[in-house]
Order: sequence, then structure tokens, then C-alpha cells
Amino acid sequence: MSADRLYLVFSFSHHRGPVYLHRMAEISGGARGVAPTLKPVFDDDIERSQVWTNAEFAVQARDHWRGQGFSVSIFDRDGNGPLFERTGTDAPISQRPVQHEAHFVALQGEGVDRLGYLVRFSPERRQWYCRAIDIPSMSAERRDMETLWAESAEGVANKIIQVWGLSIARPFEDPEAAARAERERQQAAQQLNRTPSIRPGDRR
Repeated sequence: MSADRLYLVFSFSHHRGPVYLHRMAEISGGARGVAPTLKPVFDDDIERSQVWTNAEFAVQARDHWRGQGFSVSIFDRDGNGPLFERTGTDAPISQRPVQHEAHFVALQGEGVDRLGYLVRFSPERRQWYCRAIDIPSMSAERRDMETLWAESAEGVANKIIQVWGLSIARPFEDPEAAARAERERQQAAQQLNRTPSIRPGDRR
């Protein structure tokens, strides 16, 4: 099994043979102020199709499209599959989270200035994403909600607002900026509490 090259294979009643996910395309609704939506673009040539080299992300993508009503499975380059269906016969998917570097996207507007979200970039999919566990207000009760993907970091932030909403996905301060401010506060407090030493010869 070529687990390092995985493909999403879609099935359609009007099309014979496998159809693969080729890429994502932004489709504009034409209305002013309405953000474009992402739609899948398919291809029947595996050589032009999107490749996943990480099983966890392939499963997330498959589950996302199944949630959109598509019939889709994971196969490898040699045609083995469906894979990772949790039947007990497939190799287990690693539960260790992939550590992609986080990037803070700040929002603008009344009540959310200097607040935002942490998003990450997946080299495997060449897209930005955000997981529910990356947002404190969702990390407990809503941690199993599907990962959101977009072509840009700002696109992910916009999709978070559109799909999850500010009342559920509450924006927060940049953790790195908050940690830096706390370090500076502690250093300033140490400077104030530090008294200069007095040498015997300086006493009057």
C-alpha cells in the first residue's frame, strides 16, 4: 500500500469510473459583500489529482466532503482501498497531531480589534486551516467539529466567522503578544523591586 500518496476518489451515478479531487476553486455568488465559496474541481486523471501524503489530513478531507453529501473514499496510487474506514483491518491513523506552525490572523471591526484566530498552513494540501481545538471557546464541547480550510490565512478567518460564528468561535488575543507583554510586565516589576546595593564607603 502506497500510504505516502493518497487520493480522494469520488463516485457519481452519472459518471463511470473513478473521479479524483483535482483542486479547490472560489465561486463568487455575484452579490456585493458576499464572500466567495470554495467548490471542488474534479478530474478523471489521477496524475492531475491532488495528493495527500498524510493519512490524518486525508481522512479529515474525506469526512469533510462526506459531510457535504459526496460519496468519497481514500485510495492509494496502486488502487488499494477504501482505506482508513475503521473496520479494524486498516492500519491505524496516528493520533499525534501534526505540528504545523501557527499564524495569528487579527480581525478588524468594532469589538474585535486586536483579536483573532490561530491558523496553520498544510504543505501536504497547500492550504490554510483551523481546527476547533485551536479556538479556546470550542476546544472543550465542540472539539470534534470539522476542520475549516481555505486558500489563504485570511480566508480561513473569514470562513470561521461564516461557518461557526463569533458567538461560538470567540476571537482571542494573540497568545504570543500576550506572553510577550507578560514577560515585559514581569521584567518591569523586577526592575522596580530591585534596590541598588550600598558599599560601605558610600555610607555617610
